[in-house]
Amino acid sequence: MSLSQAPTRRAWCCGIVVAALLLSGPLPIPSPAAADGPGRPGVSSETEQSSRRTSGPVVVPDAGFGFADGMSILSLTPSALERQLTAVERAGATWLRVPVNWSQIEQRRGRFQWTVLDRVVRKARRHGLSILANISQAPRWSRALLSEPSAPPQDPSTYARFSATVAKRYRGKIKHWEIWNEPNLNGFFGGVRTHASAPELYTRLLEPAYRAIHRVQKRPVVVAGALAAATSSSSSYSMSAFVRRMYDAGARGSFDALALHPYIGSGTDDTRRRVNADVRRVRRLMVEHRNKQLPIWWTELGHSTWVGGVSPQRQRSLILEQLAAGADRAYVGPVFVYAIRDNGASKADVSQNFGSLLSHDFEPKPLYRTLRRAHRARTD
Repeated sequence: MSLSQAPTRRAWCCGIVVAALLLSGPLPIPSPAAADGPGRPGVSSETEQSSRRTSGPVVVPDAGFGFADGMSILSLTPSALERQLTAVERAGATWLRVPVNWSQIEQRRGRFQWTVLDRVVRKARRHGLSILANISQAPRWSRALLSEPSAPPQDPSTYARFSATVAKRYRGKIKHWEIWNEPNLNGFFGGVRTHASAPELYTRLLEPAYRAIHRVQKRPVVVAGALAAATSSSSSYSMSAFVRRMYDAGARGSFDALALHPYIGSGTDDTRRRVNADVRRVRRLMVEHRNKQLPIWWTELGHSTWVGGVSPQRQRSLILEQLAAGADRAYVGPVFVYAIRDNGASKADVSQNFGSLLSHDFEPKPLYRTLRRAHRARTD
């Protein structure tokens, strides 16, 4: 799901792994290498086996895993936020993706409202979570007249200035910064008016923000992309098409990691093949542009348990497969699961049922129980 919680799921992607399903209990998941064999399509030729952290059925990347909860995390009551972050910590996660909603924080130019973000950052740190801060949502005063609410600012320097302000405020607390969210979908980057030149406009946003953040922090990590697994059309770009045009526009040297959103829906073979072919193309582009040393972060992946989606048990299976897939790729950094908790009670709404740890009424889902047992076994 996206940070702005769109009502329908549009693009799905994730790293492929053909692994055993955990349909009834915590059975071991075979490694992707064992399942796919030599030449498996989800791994590019330059990939080596990465180190892993394992406990029973759970295999996670050495860089760790965490959760994203979209903009909804900013509107939680203090008690609901505490309950959700407690579940994240008890599941053994070490990361939280936090939205930095520029349009809420700086509704009037030069006047900042930090209360909500401060609370989320403070509580996340108390639970021992590293934060990936996603900076998006330009305020009205920064956008072109009559532009869409999702549009980037008219002057990229305003975004750079705000990024530097946020990075300076949270110096020593947050060092990982993600630039925008899913700009390869026109619904998240200005609509039809900006779509034709979206990769170039995004690069114009990225470059000064990268420099500004690096000026105010020592060795921050600026994460570019946050790209949805779309196909190229009149309303979207494939991940690789967008990245290629970013490089053509001069993006090299303006990011420390690249982010993809590997949603694969119900995990059908056709979807897996399409998505993973595009992931391979992105990785090849990075190698071709001498960025092999930079990791790819998976900053959203997940599965809805609505009536037309997957069962909670299947949701657990697919997410555990994807965590193992990340662990099997040396270039993959942290992996973030969307979302922590169902954000509504209607099973007929796909967007309300992406919670992977908790139902809307805070009942544990199968994934939470499996991760909790694995975390206990690892720490006891």
